[in-house]
Amino acid sequence: MIDVSEKMQSARQLLLITHPSVQANTFASYLSDLLQISVAVHNINKPLTHRLPKGVVVLFDIAISNKKLNGIWRDFIRTQADAPRLLIINSAQKYELYEMAQWPSLYGVFRHDDDESRLFDGIRAVLNGEQTAELSVMHPAMYAADNNTDADMSVPLTERECEILNELRHGATNMDIARALFISENTVRTHLYNVFRKLSVKNRTQAVSWANEHLRH
Repeated sequence: MIDVSEKMQSARQLLLITHPSVQANTFASYLSDLLQISVAVHNINKPLTHRLPKGVVVLFDIAISNKKLNGIWRDFIRTQADAPRLLIINSAQKYELYEMAQWPSLYGVFRHDDDESRLFDGIRAVLNGEQTAELSVMHPAMYAADNNTDADMSVPLTERECEILNELRHGATNMDIARALFISENTVRTHLYNVFRKLSVKNRTQAVSWANEHLRH
């Protein structure tokens, strides 16, 4: 991972909060070259212990977050950042407007299937001091029902089951999931049983394959 303390020194700064991976660092390097800006990557599971510099633009990868992490990072951005500008990326779920309104200094939301050019143009606009979109403008595209949704997408997974699917995607064991979500291993097994039943899959590999195909996380 890139050391945030070393990278967050220039006047124009971008902080990518996501899961540590080769892909994340490659994406950060690409952004840095494309936008000619200092880009730091930080592990979403390890909230920062120091204040962010004034005017930092934060890219928050909501696809690999969960309800608890969302709350932790909302509080951090609200209390430990000076005039931050937040962009949520890789959104796959359909959120209620009030849920998005809880995020402080939110300048835009980008879906997992948005064109790269839209994301890059949005980041560039925010870096230049522009507001990408008001929540009321984003609402129709972000939260309206998709008439072309596949039948499999109607599977009624709960928020907790979606969180567990996300953990599975990163190779987490039952113990890892229990620790990450602050629940017991027995509860994890119960949730997994329900997920497998709802998705009509037989094992973790098939569940992850379904998530990759339908949740795009």
